[in-house]
Amino acid sequence: MSYKIHLDVFEGPVDLLLYFIKRDEINIYDIPIMKVTRDYLEYLDMMTTLNLQLAGEFVSMAAMLMQIKAKMLIPRVKEGIENDEIEDPRTELVQRLLEYQYFKEIGGELQKLEARHAGEFPRKPNWSYIDHDLLPEDALNHVSLFDILNAYKQALDRMPEEANPHEVINEGSSIGEQIDYIYSYLHRSPRVNFSTLIKEIKSKLVLIVTVIALLDMMKNQHIRVLQSKTFDDFIIEQREAGD
Repeated sequence: MSYKIHLDVFEGPVDLLLYFIKRDEINIYDIPIMKVTRDYLEYLDMMTTLNLQLAGEFVSMAAMLMQIKAKMLIPRVKEGIENDEIEDPRTELVQRLLEYQYFKEIGGELQKLEARHAGEFPRKPNWSYIDHDLLPEDALNHVSLFDILNAYKQALDRMPEEANPHEVINEGSSIGEQIDYIYSYLHRSPRVNFSTLIKEIKSKLVLIVTVIALLDMMKNQHIRVLQSKTFDDFIIEQREAGD
C-alpha cells in the first residue's frame, strides 16, 4: 500500500504562485505565464513523487494556468481592434492573486492583534545551547512546504540521472530508516542544516525517501523546520516534549 502524507497546515495553489512571484521577483501585473505554468506543474510532479495528498484546488489551478497559456499563444491582434483593447488572459488570475494576498495580510494582522489583546506573546526560543555558527542573525521563521520543495529540487538537480527516480515509495523500512537517519544527526547536535543532512546522499531515490521522512516527522510534530531568510538553507530542530 502506498504511503501518503496529508499535511493540513501547508498552503494551497495560490500560495504556490505567490511563492514563485516572490522567489523570482516577478511583476505580479506581468506574469510570465509560460515559466510560471512550467514551474507549477514541476512542483505538482514533485509533490506527487513525495506522495503528498494534493487537494483538488491544485489540479483546478493547473487547468486554469494551461487555459491561460493556450490563450496567450493565440495572436491577440484582431482586425479593427487595438491590441490594448483586447483583455489580457491573465487578468482574472492577477486579480485572484492580489485579493488573496490582501486578505492573507489582513488575516495575519488580525491574528497579531488577537494575540496582543489576549496577552499571548510567542515564547522566545533559548539559543544559549546552540552552536553560534548555525545561529542566524535574524529571528528564525517557520518554513513552508514550498521552501522544502525548492531545496529538494535543487538537491535533485545536482544528482545524476537514475533509471526510475519516480518509482512509487511503499510504506516500510525505507522511510523508517531515514527517520532514524535524521534522528542520528539530531542526537549529535540539537539542530542541523538540510544541506548537511543530505550532503552524503548520492541516490535520488534515497533523497526522495529522506524528504518523505522529513515531512512525516513535521506532520507528527517531532521536528520543527526553521529558516532565517526566505529561500535560504533551512534548519531542522527536534521538538522537545510539550513544545
